[in-house]
Amino acid sequence: MKGIPDSPDATCVRPVLVSKAQEVLEKTAYHEAGHAVMAHLCGQIVMRVEVCGDAEHSGSVSSLRFRGQPRWAANSCLPSASYEARILCLVAGLAAETIATGRTTWKETDDDLNEAVRLALRIVGSCDRVLAFLELAHDHAVELLRRHWSAVEVVADELLCQGNLAGEDLRRLLAPVLEEDVVDSAAGRVA
Repeated sequence: MKGIPDSPDATCVRPVLVSKAQEVLEKTAYHEAGHAVMAHLCGQIVMRVEVCGDAEHSGSVSSLRFRGQPRWAANSCLPSASYEARILCLVAGLAAETIATGRTTWKETDDDLNEAVRLALRIVGSCDRVLAFLELAHDHAVELLRRHWSAVEVVADELLCQGNLAGEDLRRLLAPVLEEDVVDSAAGRVA
């Protein structure tokens, strides 16, 4: 294989590999930026965002659940509100990919999807209603992220440059592009 770099075909293959790797990295950056922006909108404190994860993951967002008590938590009629906000955060990565690429791909091996299914089952109570519920959550996440797409782009660009962001740096980046919007899960809209 020593001769491959000098091969005329090597120059054709290498740019394709580099562009494919860059495409995967960009998709991951938008995916993780979607999670981070949605977590922020839902009132979570994001501690870290990265695009270079461990051997099993290409990226991750670490967060504490909620700043104080979410506004909707006081409403006893909505015991599922915190689950719904968590599901929005889980599907936001895929929603950001959908906006960035124009394609939606649910992967059965996706940890985000597995957790979203588990939480959705707690809300809807039956397996036959989970998919419809998750599709609605995905559509809602797409709508929210479209409204705040400039925030997703700022975070994705910074992830592509730095590889990771501490929570403090993320909040500093988001401050100029995001109003202090918080998703009001009870009303299903950004307040």
